[in-house]
Amino acid sequence: MTPDLAAEDLARLYPELGRSETLQSILQTAVHQAGHGLDVLPERAPGWWRCGARVDGDSRTTNVLLGTAERAFIVNFRERGVMMARGTTTSLDAVVSAIGAWQSGTTLARLKSACPFVGHGPLAEAHERGDAVEAQWTRYRHTAARHVDHELIEAAYARPRLRALFPFHSHLTLNFSRCTGFPYTHDIPVITPANGSYRVTWWHTRSPDGPADIGEVGTPDDAVALVVGLLPDNCGPAVAGTAEDLDDSPSTR
Repeated sequence: MTPDLAAEDLARLYPELGRSETLQSILQTAVHQAGHGLDVLPERAPGWWRCGARVDGDSRTTNVLLGTAERAFIVNFRERGVMMARGTTTSLDAVVSAIGAWQSGTTLARLKSACPFVGHGPLAEAHERGDAVEAQWTRYRHTAARHVDHELIEAAYARPRLRALFPFHSHLTLNFSRCTGFPYTHDIPVITPANGSYRVTWWHTRSPDGPADIGEVGTPDDAVALVVGLLPDNCGPAVAGTAEDLDDSPSTR
């Protein structure tokens, strides 16, 4: 997908746009005609002014992009910083129905039932149920992905205070967040396996020169102990939402 598709190519794939309309404008018209009192906004990136649009709510967002190789409305459904579902369709009417359903607060199951082009996975269902933290740990404990150090995962999972946080990987580095949505919090040390040892650092935002070293140890248990000893005072179980929702988070000040 490229945002600079020629006007004539867009008009060929999307007659609704013609040579001058934008996805935002045609979606706004269609949404209002369908009886939904929603405002359609342009995609934030300037280069997508014709090919992207979004609908924002208090906690939910629907993003729509146009395909370029063939006619396709690419739709992503987000809630509180989590990609909950996505789908692709050639029908503008189907997009409008999905936007109306999602922004009205429907469940994933009902969204899928009403809009068969939409799909979602088990982790999204866990976010909906409110047990995303345990589901994420389970994914990492059972994954065959080569970038996941299972001894490190088990050592972290054995610590109740870390087990209550939301784990995520950035390349090889194991991170812990006090919220379950992106952007995550970055006020907890991270662990990076390196040549048989484990490097513990603060996230790079703590230092203008990159990650600030805390220490390098030889075992997962020792690495986890370093992290636990530096947990913030307000480090309770991870909550639904994003770092921006946690007003008292040092990572957002």
